[in-house]
Amino acid sequence: MGGFAAAQPWRWLIIPACAAGVILAEKYPVKIGPEQKVNLGALPCIVAALLLPPAVGPATAALSVVLGNRFMGRTWPETAVNAGNTLVGAAIATLVGGPLRADIDIEEVIRATAAAFIYVAINLGLAVVPAALHGGRPYFALLRKGAWATWPASLTLAACGVSIAVLSVEAPMAAPLPLIVLPMIYRMNRAIEAQARANEQLAGVLAAQRRFLTDVSHQVATPLATIMTNLSILRRSSRGGPAGEAVTDSVAEAERMKRMLGRLRALAHADEDVPLRRELVDLAELTADVVRAYTAQAATTGVGLVTQVSVQASINADKDLLREAVANLVDNALRVSPPGAQVRLSVDRGSSGPLITVADNGPGIEEDRLPRLFERFQRSDSGSGLGLAIARRVVERHGGTIRVKTEPGAGSTFTIELPY
Repeated sequence: MGGFAAAQPWRWLIIPACAAGVILAEKYPVKIGPEQKVNLGALPCIVAALLLPPAVGPATAALSVVLGNRFMGRTWPETAVNAGNTLVGAAIATLVGGPLRADIDIEEVIRATAAAFIYVAINLGLAVVPAALHGGRPYFALLRKGAWATWPASLTLAACGVSIAVLSVEAPMAAPLPLIVLPMIYRMNRAIEAQARANEQLAGVLAAQRRFLTDVSHQVATPLATIMTNLSILRRSSRGGPAGEAVTDSVAEAERMKRMLGRLRALAHADEDVPLRRELVDLAELTADVVRAYTAQAATTGVGLVTQVSVQASINADKDLLREAVANLVDNALRVSPPGAQVRLSVDRGSSGPLITVADNGPGIEEDRLPRLFERFQRSDSGSGLGLAIARRVVERHGGTIRVKTEPGAGSTFTIELPY
């Protein structure tokens, strides 16, 4: 009844306006995040369903989608799915809300609001069907994910469509007012695109840095090994004096360079985007292994190295990377601790997972260094400035946190908290 009769003649202008709006929305999709877009084509379709006669509104919305899809070069099957989705949503919305009359009351506004929200709900529910069939994933899992990602944009489009439709009847001059947000959306899109380009450039720089670290550490390793071998021969043959002292100093510097190259390789490994080689790691066994590796160094410097395991904890982690992180903390602690002091390595239980703690009796850390303590090449007198950066990167890749508590003259305590 009344399927082709418009309440007011001007409403027929909505047909070309809807087609133009959908084509523009297809050509210029709106970004609501770096990797997420929303199609504003739902807006003119909702307005058509709420203002045009019940036999014309849904058909106008569906044909507008056909024009928009074909204009963008989409395939006929994809166009048919999208247009059918729109036709079903707009038809049901028209049945619920019906075309708005010239004299609108509050009950009609409520029905129109319900119709708009039903339209976006049906639109999403049907749009997920091809993705579920094509990808073989559970429909409701995809629906929940899609709804969570798009509900702010969907509700905004529905509310905006109802506002335009009601204003078109009650105050036609004010009907375009909701579209005043379009320039703001344009500026927001430009900002998102600029941020995406900056992120892409940053990713390229970081990838180049990782390649550089890997190449340098590998290329220098062989000549450095030759230098160390020759220096060892010279040290055995030297008989003291200035020449012998020079050789000894050179051996010490070569050893320091060797340690730095090892840490550069560890940093490049920790920075790689490849998945972690996770396995069940016993933290008591891991800490005992670190203590065995550093016992000789601790004895040479006169520092005691003790371990305490308060709880037996095992986690899924990359054992080699995690051991590297703990070893770097222990190495730093041994370097800053004076002879006769103790370095304590302990395993305990935290609020969300196990804790690995390394405490020393060194001089502590100056307050002005704390904000940048875990950044790369924040060198102190005791090392290259890579150990703490490696530890933080490894812990972050495992989803954990690392923090430090320090007091000048009373030592420092580094704590790694990992999730189970």
